[in-house]
Amino acid sequence: MKIISQSHLLLGTAICALLTTPAFAQADAAGQNADGEIVVTAQRREQRLQDVPVAVSVVGGETLQRQNITSLNDMAVRLPNVRISTGTIANAITIRGVGSGPNPGFEQSVATFVDGVYRSRSRSTRAALFDLERVEVLKGPQTTFFGANAIAGALNIVTRKPGEELNYNAVATYVPSTQEYDVQMGVDAPLSPSLSARIAGRVSGSDGYIKSSNTGEDGPHDRTAQGRIALKWEPDSDFRSDLRIDGARSRTRGSGMYQVINCPPPPGFALAPINVCNRYLNQNGGNIDDTLDYHSATGPTQTNYDFIEGAWTNSVDVGSGSINMISGYFWHHTTNLGQGIPFPLTDAIGGTNGYPTRQDERYRQVSQEIRYQSATGGTLEYMIGGYASHGRLSTRTVVGFSFQPFGARDTTGTFNASTLFAGNNIITQNDTTWSGFASATIRPIEHFRINLGARYSSIQKRAHRTAAPGLGDNLASFEGFQSLSPAQTAIVARLLATNTADFARPERTDNKFMPSASIQYDLSRDVMIYASYANGFKAGGYSFGAQNEDFGPEMVNAYELGIKGSFLDRRLNMDLTFYRSDYKDLQETSLQLQPNGTITSLVQNVGASRSQGVEFNASLRTTSWLTLNTSVAYLDAKYTDYPNGACTIQALAQVGGGCTQDLSGKRRTNAPEWSGNVGARASIPVGNYNLTVDPLVYFTSRYFMAATADPLLEQRGYTKVDLRIGFGPQDGRWEVALVGKNLTDKLTTQYKQSIPLAPGSISALVDAPRTVGVQLTIR
Repeated sequence: MKIISQSHLLLGTAICALLTTPAFAQADAAGQNADGEIVVTAQRREQRLQDVPVAVSVVGGETLQRQNITSLNDMAVRLPNVRISTGTIANAITIRGVGSGPNPGFEQSVATFVDGVYRSRSRSTRAALFDLERVEVLKGPQTTFFGANAIAGALNIVTRKPGEELNYNAVATYVPSTQEYDVQMGVDAPLSPSLSARIAGRVSGSDGYIKSSNTGEDGPHDRTAQGRIALKWEPDSDFRSDLRIDGARSRTRGSGMYQVINCPPPPGFALAPINVCNRYLNQNGGNIDDTLDYHSATGPTQTNYDFIEGAWTNSVDVGSGSINMISGYFWHHTTNLGQGIPFPLTDAIGGTNGYPTRQDERYRQVSQEIRYQSATGGTLEYMIGGYASHGRLSTRTVVGFSFQPFGARDTTGTFNASTLFAGNNIITQNDTTWSGFASATIRPIEHFRINLGARYSSIQKRAHRTAAPGLGDNLASFEGFQSLSPAQTAIVARLLATNTADFARPERTDNKFMPSASIQYDLSRDVMIYASYANGFKAGGYSFGAQNEDFGPEMVNAYELGIKGSFLDRRLNMDLTFYRSDYKDLQETSLQLQPNGTITSLVQNVGASRSQGVEFNASLRTTSWLTLNTSVAYLDAKYTDYPNGACTIQALAQVGGGCTQDLSGKRRTNAPEWSGNVGARASIPVGNYNLTVDPLVYFTSRYFMAATADPLLEQRGYTKVDLRIGFGPQDGRWEVALVGKNLTDKLTTQYKQSIPLAPGSISALVDAPRTVGVQLTIR
């Protein structure tokens, strides 16, 4: 109730003070036209944000750099109705309470595009936000312009293009408390009157903010390097070609430094001798740290991430329109070592890594889009095009099972209590997408527009699965895994309750026609109202978990009503959006405790869910040196028909695993009722210098962190404060700044999960504490 009251107060204050465009969603000069209006490509052509009948938040590249926001996770937490969660087996992007669950087999419900190139894999959220013009966060289904998998929204990331004059820029940030450093540099170089290049690079690292009593090393301990080469060729006014190649290498030790909470568990949970929490208490004389803080006893964890991405865009004028082509290439390789039990439990073989999980994922995709778009401004403007892509995905997961002496259950005498078992799961998938799309804008009368759109997609997938348990080592390494004979494998599979079968349907094809329509009316040049409908679809696929499950497609019908306007001689900008999205056969996953103590991923198509609410954004330029901003969202995202959801932890503990609950009417994951931000930007002249002050307050009400509506897996509501203070000459050639994040030192989590064989005890990954850094910028 406290956070909701705060949110009502903030919303009321914002409306009464006429503030508006989110505090953390301001476009910089690179995203504005000659009149200072924000320009976006939310409909695959440049338009004023004011004219786009879509709810869009725009974050400028300079804003990200100024605030030292280098990841999608950091950006999302400061925006209302947007969440990005980092899980043990997959990441997830959520908009308006809709996202994909923690299973690597899911396509993301929120599609990510960088210069038109689709990034389908969830782990690609680890790629840094680097050298950008802007990030456009499009809310609601965007299937006409961005494809079948943008069923909940899209992140349209636009990189910085080469300039036509010799220029350079650099920014360096250092945070003493975590030894964090981030250095970014870029150079524009004209090579000829028609050809220019940009070279940019970034190196960053951190020694972390979580103390480890197990490894003796703080974490996350990160070292990352990223580089980009971009070329722009304009031989004449009718042709333009842009080529970009990106590459990155990231190494993070202590990437999953989870903490144990509730050991012993709260009342209502039995603390049986077999309970690993009870074993850990006995091992340490009943004295352990089970409070949420910045101390972890988790064993070694590590995440390595490498990627290469290429985008080649060509545009040629043909008559009054243009042909546009985007050729894309994306490759990444990620490996991850995690720990299912977040404390050094003495296991069956005398070690302290009882449930390690090691994953390897490789993905390669090539794509091609071609479209023809007419000139704008006439009675009819239109676009027609096609898209094709092919991807190959391969994953391998090795899991160690030494947290219990499973070998002691072997009645054949083949194995014993000290045998270290391991699961080995290999899955490959090939995907091919073909789609055609078209859109049209009709102006039957002045100030009125009818927008029609449609896309037809055919998505084919072929997948195979090999699951053969065997013997392993204490860190579940790939090299240490040993295969067994068929007879021995059958014994271990029975002991571990392992599903060794291939997918029952190794091939599937999903086809869908997705229409959309909207109407717009300009009340004046600076005020527009609109109403829209969109039909969305996301293809089915295969579970990359312990079971040989496949799942069908999900669909949505979405409705939106909005107003966008500029007032007071364009010093006040605002937009207000009402929306509702009805989802059917929603793809969902939840982690479920099994009777043998392991955790498995339950994948299924939910009957139905609904997401509806209101979003309000505004910015007011009060003087030449002060701008006030706010963004507030109310969200009602619930399951409307989900009779077979996974149980809460307490229910699972009572029945010993394998139960279900009716989740109909309960809130979805990562769906706070209230979220938003309030901020300002002040640039105060001091002689020939400027003093800049950028405060930002962002908040959220409580939300669940798993698809079980479990109070134990909930993040309470919170409010956090950031502040940046900078000083430099008025020409902007250099600036020195202090950048503070989470200045009130709020303790929050980004992920929670039940601990295997410890009902009521929770594994949690904590967010960063208060940090203050020094930043130097030169241009």
